[in-house]
Amino acid sequence: MKTISSLLLCFFIATIGIAQSGKNVENHQLTLNILLPGIVYEQGISENSTIAAEATMGFAYRESDFVESGFGIFPIGRLQYRHYYNFDRRLDKGKRIAGNTGNYIAPTIAIQGGKAIIGDLDYVSDYFGGVGAVYGLQRTGQKGFQFRFEVGPGYFFDEFESNFGIFLALKLGWVVSKK
Repeated sequence: MKTISSLLLCFFIATIGIAQSGKNVENHQLTLNILLPGIVYEQGISENSTIAAEATMGFAYRESDFVESGFGIFPIGRLQYRHYYNFDRRLDKGKRIAGNTGNYIAPTIAIQGGKAIIGDLDYVSDYFGGVGAVYGLQRTGQKGFQFRFEVGPGYFFDEFESNFGIFLALKLGWVVSKK
């Protein structure tokens, strides 16, 4: 897990030097999630693309007749390369793109801890990882309120097994800094 974390950190730091002006995306954008606490930093790297790093919390609930039921809140880290593909169409229709308001596709890497910060649902694995691609839409209002929805296929793994599943995220937040 330390190797993955170090690799993600180096990749993120390297993208900061790539940033350029004349972009449709925000140069820097910091968002605080309010639905489940978290923080997202989005760095513009090209005309319509960003790198987004997120540290957030995830909720899990299990009810079963065969094993003990429980719930837990777990730490999650995510890294995405977002390509916003509909900025030109939005601008042609007179719609906003400020705050990276648009639709995107994004290769995604995620890592989640296996021990609950709050709750009694602990997994056997120390971590869970996921790699996949999501389709997302993000809308940022004039006063900074942000809505984001993402869905897409993923390959999930831990120390003991791996399988395919779905990335699904619904975020409500507040943009605290932008261009």
